[in-house]
Amino acid sequence: MTDDDATPVPEAVPVADDESVLWTGSPRLSAAAPAAVVGLLVAGIGLAVAVGPAATDALGLGVAALSVLVGASIPALSVLSLVNTRYVLTDRAASVKRGVVGRRVVRARLSMVENTASAQSATGALFGYGTVTLETAGGGVSFRRVDDPQAVRRLVDERTRGEREDEGASIPGTLDSWRAVRAEVRLLRTALER
Repeated sequence: MTDDDATPVPEAVPVADDESVLWTGSPRLSAAAPAAVVGLLVAGIGLAVAVGPAATDALGLGVAALSVLVGASIPALSVLSLVNTRYVLTDRAASVKRGVVGRRVVRARLSMVENTASAQSATGALFGYGTVTLETAGGGVSFRRVDDPQAVRRLVDERTRGEREDEGASIPGTLDSWRAVRAEVRLLRTALER
């Protein structure tokens, strides 16, 4: 994972001036393979109708032309959707931007991340891609079909661990004051147990 591999941060993803971009990515285009297979099947059926016995019928030719058009558009739309999906990980948040015509950006602050997970299918393990999931109380975000998902997850874990340590450092009071609180609680518990 080098800076040369990084894709640019889309304008739709908010990144503050004092925020550092740790990683950017997008899903692999191989995610469009199932759509390509479906598109080829639909177009193949259309072409079979075009050269078959229904070819002389105007309705048959119309169905064939429509099948070819739909068959070609299914993988095209899938690739367009993948090309317009961007993942951005900064030192403060993880963002996912999707949309071809409209735009949807989901942002999860790293301080709110409760769990992280990475998963790889059999082909993902073979070809080095997978999904990284960041779970928050409100849902979370997923980086689907990204290269080297373990490295991306390590980046997230390092940042969220740092956030938790910062939170731990900000506990109010001193050790002596908390010991005094503990002594008071013990006295209260002893008084209640009598």
